[in-house]
Amino acid sequence: MAFWRRRKSEAELSLERLQAGAPVAEPAGSGEPGPFSMTVEDVFAITGRGTVVTGRVGSGTVRVGQAATVTTASGQLSTTVTAIEQFRKKSDQAVAGDNVGLLLDGIGRDDVARGDTVEG
Repeated sequence: MAFWRRRKSEAELSLERLQAGAPVAEPAGSGEPGPFSMTVEDVFAITGRGTVVTGRVGSGTVRVGQAATVTTASGQLSTTVTAIEQFRKKSDQAVAGDNVGLLLDGIGRDDVARGDTVEG
């Protein structure tokens, strides 16, 4: 195949569709509608700060200061999201598809386990 007959990349095809006025699919993780939900993958106790739960946001959007409920095998715990970090960078919000760490107020390390859900 000659170089001038090469296949077009996905970016070039997407640009042509956009210029032609055809609908373009939204990128993954652009914020699924619905309430915030995240499954806990790991839990850390940070001295002087509190408890951090990590995981991928499954749906919705979470913001700093938002009230949240942690659903465990033994019941539900009410808390507040006091900080959000994404790869060691502080953030004000996280949308569906983001891997985040949430600092939760008033929750102990032993209160939360892998597989629990955080909803808000």
